[in-house]
Amino acid sequence: MGLLAGRFAVLEHQGRAIIPPPSTTALGALLNHVTVGADAKTFQPMNCNFGLFPLPDQRLHKSARRASFVSRARADLSVWLGERQAAA
Repeated sequence: MGLLAGRFAVLEHQGRAIIPPPSTTALGALLNHVTVGADAKTFQPMNCNFGLFPLPDQRLHKSARRASFVSRARADLSVWLGERQAAA
């Protein structure tokens, strides 16, 4: 999360748009947990886990589901990083 905070601070200082990482990535899932899914009265910090990720479109066995999360996250992170570099 510190990495995102630093990136966002630099972008804000430069007057550039802050585009959060997709919630299908570990960074995006944690950011979503803290900012969207958090209730101040019951909030509990947590490490990243597969329960924070959006479910795949189809029902899969546990091992296939995890592999699906990983491949989707890699693809989405690659797009997000490409957008960040293109905007630089």
